[in-house]
Amino acid sequence: MLNKKKGYNIVNKSLRCKLLRDGFDLLATKTAYNEVVFFFFLLVDKHPEGIEIPVKEDGGWRYYERLTLGDKPQYEFPNPGFPSPLKRSAIRKAIGAYSTWLSNFKLWQNRPKRKKHHRPPMQPRTFNFSPSFDSGMRKEDDGESIVLKILVNGQWKWIKFYYQAPPSSEDWVKGSPQIVCQGKTPYLTFALEKYVTATGGTKKIMAADSYRVCSVDMDLDRHIAIATILEIDARDNVREVARRFINQTSHVKRRKRDLGLIAQAMRKTGIISKGFAFKRWNKLHQREVSAGREYARKLVEFARYHSAAVLVFEHLTSLKPCKGKYSRRSNQKRAYWLKSRVFKQAKEIAYQDYGIVTTRVNPRDTSSLCPWGNPLWRGNEFPVNLFDYLEYQPGANLVANTSGYKAHSGLNAARNIGLKAMRRQRTNPYFLRGKPEIEINQVCNETRTRSNPHSHCTRIG
Repeated sequence: MLNKKKGYNIVNKSLRCKLLRDGFDLLATKTAYNEVVFFFFLLVDKHPEGIEIPVKEDGGWRYYERLTLGDKPQYEFPNPGFPSPLKRSAIRKAIGAYSTWLSNFKLWQNRPKRKKHHRPPMQPRTFNFSPSFDSGMRKEDDGESIVLKILVNGQWKWIKFYYQAPPSSEDWVKGSPQIVCQGKTPYLTFALEKYVTATGGTKKIMAADSYRVCSVDMDLDRHIAIATILEIDARDNVREVARRFINQTSHVKRRKRDLGLIAQAMRKTGIISKGFAFKRWNKLHQREVSAGREYARKLVEFARYHSAAVLVFEHLTSLKPCKGKYSRRSNQKRAYWLKSRVFKQAKEIAYQDYGIVTTRVNPRDTSSLCPWGNPLWRGNEFPVNLFDYLEYQPGANLVANTSGYKAHSGLNAARNIGLKAMRRQRTNPYFLRGKPEIEINQVCNETRTRSNPHSHCTRIG
């Protein structure tokens, strides 16, 4: 794998490939591997002092391997003929499992009085780790096929496997693969690493005289995300460069349809147990995962196209579904999950692919104030009388004030989110009203005319 390099950070991800060759029982290799992990877990539990010794001083996995080597080993290894690279991988897994248990046990020992009745954490009796094929356990990997050393009828043999891999950039360097079995389908999972230029974090980026940020307001119903590109100059003047509305109407309709069908089936059968409507639930979950990845990719590509250096979101962590029918609560739960999924996916994609850093700000007053700090009217139709500007309808699509400022509520929130991030390093960034304001009015008119289809509407691409 990659070594540390000055001026660069190392990012990693996994690449899952489907194995195409059948006829070999890969579970035999996995079972033998976990038996060795359990043996060394017991050995680490008996001699925990080896964990504290550095590996360079014959500590760590080397300490426990030496206990089983030699003509007269201190402990007899139960699996003769087991490959050494796979055994060392099993030792590292055992050390990690023991360290996890030990930290949980220490937390239990120092637990507060209100948790004195809690039982101590038990040591694991079985393991389900996937074997890692390090150097010496694999060879001849050409991107379409690989030769692996697996257990076949009690003997270790070299077997050639073909696999299908999704496309990836040449910048990514492959590491040791693992065979992961999901049901009856085996997958070959590679660990990938890549160099990314070190940015110094958001503080260093926002300390520059001029830069661009992509601020995002997340919604639940019509638009999953409303993004705007804000550029600040040396005089603290902020100008809006571009914006984008990402629609999720069709996705929400399909989710509500499936949840309604599940609720109807539960009402008819009276079954609300685990595993009910498994295929429909699995299909629903896979669609949510795919949608999260798609929306995150759109946001990142939008930010990259306009040369944004920072991606800014609002920090929403305490969202809970309201009381109501089963289908309504389930829809809100998945909508909240999708919001957090989009943030996590966008954060990973932006930094791994383009070196764009991500930050979050407090969402307070981002929807109720304009970019200049004045209170706003909010509703679905612009007011006619002056006193109507005192109303505020949470969740409405339009905002305005008496000074002539009109905008989409999500776009206004996105502007405030970006300005909040800029205020961390700038004293008083000032948002400039310019030519894009004409297009914003057109977007607001489009939102308003959806409730009145007979009026004229101009759509902005």
